[in-house]
Amino acid sequence: MRHFVNIGLLLAFITLVATGVMAFFLPFSIVTTRTHVVSGLLVFVLVAMHVATRIPYFQTALRLKIRGFSWQHLVILVSLWGAVTGLSVLGWSPATWLMENSYEARYRKQIFRASSLAGFGQPSPHSLVIARNSKQANDGELSVLLSFVESLDEIPSLAVWAESTAGTMIETLFLQDKLAYREELDWHGKLVRRNHILPIWRHRYTVVSGVSPDGEVDGTSGATDTHAFALDKYLVSNQGNRFVICVELNMPSDSNEDWPDPELGQPSLLYTALVDVDRDSPHAIIELTGHGGDAEQDGHVRYDLDRVTTAKDVVDLFIVKLQKIP
Repeated sequence: MRHFVNIGLLLAFITLVATGVMAFFLPFSIVTTRTHVVSGLLVFVLVAMHVATRIPYFQTALRLKIRGFSWQHLVILVSLWGAVTGLSVLGWSPATWLMENSYEARYRKQIFRASSLAGFGQPSPHSLVIARNSKQANDGELSVLLSFVESLDEIPSLAVWAESTAGTMIETLFLQDKLAYREELDWHGKLVRRNHILPIWRHRYTVVSGVSPDGEVDGTSGATDTHAFALDKYLVSNQGNRFVICVELNMPSDSNEDWPDPELGQPSLLYTALVDVDRDSPHAIIELTGHGGDAEQDGHVRYDLDRVTTAKDVVDLFIVKLQKIP
């Protein structure tokens, strides 16, 4: 049993260290986090088994009856443990320095995370459901169904957001994981920036994040007295509220004569629907509106869709529903 515990503890510790290093230096990954948590649990179990078999040793050590181990050594160990724990809990240096050099801290301006009130599910390999609850129990609940044709091998890269009728982003409801943690990423084998994949969303997001696609800080960005970057107040009935749901998607390697790049292919497509909160019908179809070709620098929507061909054939049905809570 002793050898089983020792070897098992070594293997679990190696996994724990490896996933901890990955969590520090790399973007968030649910796989890394899950593996780290499970490994931590395994280390806890194995350490508990080790301690259980060594209870007499620890009793002797705590009674200071082991040669070469005095009360001074015990005080030093407890003090070091207390100091490290205290620095971590209180957020003092060098604990803060360590965390400020993690990936999450260094790239916090690039990282996107949806509101805790937003969630998504994938009921089938070719469909997504994005839902956004409201803070107030009696306000509306928004849901977006994105259904793609079954011939697709995978769902395109996409973002879903709400914006005002004037074109100002209110809130991003969903952004595909691989696009959520950095500006430049490996997109199907090619290093590509987010504003080349989803240029319309990325430029709208500049107003919210305060950082342009080039990494420059926009000092004028931020919520104002008349605009808050949250959807809640727009979901209230009998206030004349109207907003637009936008879906931008991009399928790689779908080149044609006008868009010959073999990796990027045809440009991103923008689908939109006007949501009138006080309208009797709860549903609205999200329809093709324009594309993001050559919009990498300005984010403007292009409405000439004649040159876009097969990229328009990946969507089956996009629909938004606003459920009013009585």
